[in-house]
Parts: sequence; structure tokens; C-alpha cells
Amino acid sequence: MEKAGNNRSEILAEKSSETLSETLSETLSETLSAIDTEKGILEELPVIKGYYLVLGGGKIGTDFLEYALENKFPFVLVIDSDKNAPASKKAKVLENEEELVKLLRSKTSSLVSEGGSETETYFYRSDLHKIPFLLSFGIPEYIVPAVPCHAAAYLAVDFLKLPLQRVLAKGKPPETGSELTEILSKASDPEEKGLARELYMKNNDVRNLSFFESVAASFPENVLAGKYPEHGVLFFSYARPGEICPDCCPGSEEYCPNFDREKPKTITEYAGELVPAVQGWVFESCQMKPGIGGIRGSDLKMNLLEIVGFVKELQKERAEKGSGHAPEKRVFFVATTCTCHGVLNLLQVL
Repeated sequence: MEKAGNNRSEILAEKSSETLSETLSETLSETLSAIDTEKGILEELPVIKGYYLVLGGGKIGTDFLEYALENKFPFVLVIDSDKNAPASKKAKVLENEEELVKLLRSKTSSLVSEGGSETETYFYRSDLHKIPFLLSFGIPEYIVPAVPCHAAAYLAVDFLKLPLQRVLAKGKPPETGSELTEILSKASDPEEKGLARELYMKNNDVRNLSFFESVAASFPENVLAGKYPEHGVLFFSYARPGEICPDCCPGSEEYCPNFDREKPKTITEYAGELVPAVQGWVFESCQMKPGIGGIRGSDLKMNLLEIVGFVKELQKERAEKGSGHAPEKRVFFVATTCTCHGVLNLLQVL
């Protein structure tokens, strides 16, 4: 009797294992299909010449807004979580989501077909998690980060929640009503779990800490401005502690006239040299004016497509092998850099 009971237990355990395996296989298959859908939508989004999206309406964002007005940039949209941010006083404020959708649909289509001559500047109260929704209407020619955080890293994590297919579930973003509010809240929920997250490390996380230190050691000590392993973050700068770059700095590539310093390579070049030893993507910040940089929309689109493709390959291998990868194989970096400064986040595929 005891032997028969053991056999039944073994059979039940085997069936349970098979059911779990089938469920995981179905989940991975659904994930791969969702990734393909997201990638297809992103590939079709146009990069719209004359459209500038400014992330942050404080001092830097307002400075760029004034520069855009002086130089007649066709269409500038500034977002900030503070409705009273300084930039809101120098642009037309969009009062609600319906006004935002109407504007984006109108301006992006007109810029694609006709170009633009008159400068139009707008302000909308929004946090960074709504950026995928904004991009679903078209990708700006330049994205100008003017916030005290690493916007490109947050954007990469948000895009790996695969938000575009929900926003564009009916082929185009909704225009009005409760459906718009519901989709916006779901597509920009910071608590929603996606396919990747920031790589946080504790003091006893020996394996990841060793990996973090190996990444940091790839950079010369004279440009490594800060290491924060608990957040998986590195900061870079040719400026030394106590030195402040002037607002009018032209960002020269080989020599710093402000501090009489040679620069053998740009920070962008140093970050790019991490690949292929470490998988990652560099979002280069191009000088829009002295002291303010912007990421090309074409670079943003290419990097996001490649990141989504990278995650898909990892998920595909997991489905084929039936197991995950070593932790360091699931880690990639996102860096935003210019000639003199930069920030790098380590992210981990879940």
C-alpha cells in the first residue's frame, strides 16, 4: 500500500511539473508575441522634423524654450509634473488630456506633411511615465532632458512594459473620454511590472557588485565622478570636484579651455567602448545650445528598437532552453553622454 501511495505521489508530482512547464511555455509565447507587436508599432512611428519635446520645465527647460522662440523652432512641447513650473509661464498651457491629444494629432500630422514656419510652444503637466503615450503620435526630432534624473534609463524601463500596443489598441490613440483616461493611467503606471528594472544591489550581493566594479573599472579614474552600486549608477565628468562648467561652454572634444585639460576621448566614446563586453546602448546628447543637450529622435528610436530586440532574444532563449540566464547575462546598460559628462544605469531583464 505504501509503495502504491508513493507511485501516486510521483505521478501527481510529474503531472504538476508538466502543467507548470506548459503554463510557463504559454506565458513566454505570449510575451514574445507582445514584444513583436510592440516592436512593429515602434518601427512604424515617424521621426517628426521640427518637433522638440522638453522633459522638465525648470531653469534648463525654460532656457531652452526661450532659445526655441528666438530661433523659431516650429513646435515645442514642455512637460513637467509641476503645473506651476517656470516654463508654464512662457507657453500655452494645455488644460487636459483631450487638448493634448488634439494638439499632438494636429501638429505631428501637419509637420510631417507641410513642415512648420511659426513657433508654437506648449506646456502640459505630466510626469515622465507618460512619454510612451506622447511618442505614440510620432517621435520628436529632439528630446531635451531637463530633469534631475536619468530620463533615458527610465524611458527604456517604461518601454519594456510594452505600452504602445495598449495605447494604439484600435490603430490610433483614443481622443476623448473615459477610454483615454483609462489607457493613459495603465500605460503610464510606474508600479506596473515590465520586462526589465533598475539593477539595485545590496552589500551582500557579491556577484552583481563584482560585475558593477568591473564596469566601473572600464573607465579612466579621471572621468569617473561617482559610483552608486546600490542603484547601479555611474557618473562621469571631465570636471573635477568643485569645478563648475560655465553655461556658455561649447563642449570641445579634445581640449577643455575652461580648466586647461586634455580630453583623449569623449565620454560618449568611452561608454561606447563597453560594448560588446557589456551589452548596452548610448544615448548621445547633442549640443542644442551651450549648456543644453538633446537626444536625436532617430537615435532614440533605433536604441529602443534594439533594446526591445535584445530582450526578445533573451526571452526566446529562455523559452527554448527552459531556463533563465546567469544574472550578468541579463544585465545591460543605458547611458546618456556628451563630450564631457555622462550617466550610466545598469538595468536587468526579469
